[in-house]
This record gives sequence, structure tokens and C-alpha cells, in this order.
Amino acid sequence: MAQLAKKYNRKICFYGRDKYDNTNSLMRIAKNKKKPILDIHPACIGDNNDIQKNKDNDKLVVLLSGSPRRIYHDILDIIDGGDDKLKLQDSDTFIVASPVLPGTEKIANRAINELYKTDTHIHVLKNKELQSMHASEEDIKVLIQILNPKYFVPIKGEYQHFIAASDVAKKMNINDGHIAIVDNGEMITFKDGKLQSYRDSITIEDVMIDGLGIGDVGVKVIDDRNQLQNDGVVIIGMTIDGKTREIVANTDVQTRGFIYLKDSENVVKGIMNIAETELESYKNKTEEDIRDVRQNIKDKVNKYIIKETGKRPVILPVIIEL
Repeated sequence: MAQLAKKYNRKICFYGRDKYDNTNSLMRIAKNKKKPILDIHPACIGDNNDIQKNKDNDKLVVLLSGSPRRIYHDILDIIDGGDDKLKLQDSDTFIVASPVLPGTEKIANRAINELYKTDTHIHVLKNKELQSMHASEEDIKVLIQILNPKYFVPIKGEYQHFIAASDVAKKMNINDGHIAIVDNGEMITFKDGKLQSYRDSITIEDVMIDGLGIGDVGVKVIDDRNQLQNDGVVIIGMTIDGKTREIVANTDVQTRGFIYLKDSENVVKGIMNIAETELESYKNKTEEDIRDVRQNIKDKVNKYIIKETGKRPVILPVIIEL
């Protein structure tokens, strides 16, 4: 890209909207090295302020950088006019060279669709035409050359990527004893600037993030949500006399996301009969707790529904004592 920009007398402007973007930081560090890291002539590098000079826009190549999960949000913001410096013009050519990662498909499609609604010339590169989001061998070499580290600890990617990165570090003359491959849960210790040979480990497990709560969602909750999603819910409402244990109101069965209402009449009647029969037997079982009755109803209704429909909805018996 740098060579093409030089050939056509254009300046490259590294434009990272994310405050954590490290593209410009990399350029600043490279300037302080005796040996050039990024071989781009200073005359070929533009400033962010150049973007606002409309008369010079046809002489700029703006590299919009950022994380794959952030870049498409930035594109939408620019289209909507939310960026003070970068505005799309009819004469611009917009090249989308960010791969669509799992989980970003929706925002990526939306951003690309909105781009095509503008008068800008659009080119979208397919995933197979793009590099992996993992650092290439040359990227790692550049980073090692810039930082000249004493120790090398790869942490991005899976274990196979750690090994590949450590092989690159060895090629850059980093001592094998100064390369640490750390698996999930392993802890390495540095003391007085030296890597210690022993390793501690901690027990780790997946942490579920649910809205504002972190780690407070158990397996049972997830199972219930899967049941609700797949087969819906059946709520059985019953009212009994607290002293005599007699049923004093009609049993009410409500379903949501279970089966079509017109097809559910026979099933609902069967559920009511099971619940009322179980509650009738509760009158003569003084040693039995109301919680046991709810569980019995739940178990028997569950077996009945599976037999009749093949579904496994969440079943919630509600018994009110007056």
C-alpha cells in the first residue's frame, strides 16, 4: 500500500478512531529507532488534520483501523456523520478489508448495506481474500524488533498459535529459556526481573455474562432458557383451602410457546386431570408437604406431555393456599 501511495503521489493517513488503537503508536515508536521498522518515507505520511482539507482529499489514502468488532460500528458512525473529520464524498473509494468474524455478521451486513446507499465507490473484499486476524510472522518480527524484549510470552489465540509465535521469536534470537508458553490457568512468576522456573495454577471455568450480572447464571438457568426457547412453558394454577386441602377454584392451565391453541384442548384437559388427581390425593397424605405435591404434578405432567406431543416445556405448578 505504501508503495502504491508513493507511486500515485498520495499520502497515507493512519486514522484510528478507537482510543486504544495502536497504529499511530507504532508509527511514533518506529520514528525513534535507528533502523527503520516501517519503511515509509515521512513525505508519504499524512496527518489527521489533512482529512479536513477538502482540496487535498484526492491525494490521501485514509487507513481506518480498529478491532474487527469495532470497525463496523465506526463505519456506521462515519456514514451517519458522527465523525468530525472523516466525511464520505462522491469522489471517494471505500475499500472494506476487515473480515467478518463470528458474532459480527449482523453489524457487518448493516454497515456494508449502508455504505452502498451512499454515492461513494464501494469495494468489499471477501474473507478468503484477507489475511487472518492473527499476527503474521512478519508482524511478530516487527514487534520484536521494535520492543527488543528480554522475555516473550504469547497470549493471543489458541495453543497452536502460541507455538507458532514462539518459533518466530526463536528466529529473532530470543533465548529459548526466555520464551514462556502459558496454558489456561497457568501462572508464571517474575522475581527481580527474572522468570522463575516454577508455575502455579488456578482452577478456571467458563464465566457466563448475563446483562449486568457476571458469573451468576448456573447450568439449571441455561437449561430452563433452552427449554423455554424450544418448547415454551406450561403454567398450572390451583387454589386450595389451607385447612381442609380441598380445591376451592377451577384449575387454570396457561401455555406460551408450547402448542397451537386449537390443538391444545385435549392436552390441556389431560394436564388439568393429572394436577387435580394429584391434589385430591394430597388431602389424605398429612405427612406430605405442598412442595412434594408440586414436584409430583410437575413430574407426571412432564411424562404426559412428552408422550402426547414429544415436547419438553418448562412446567410451573402454582398452588395457592387460602
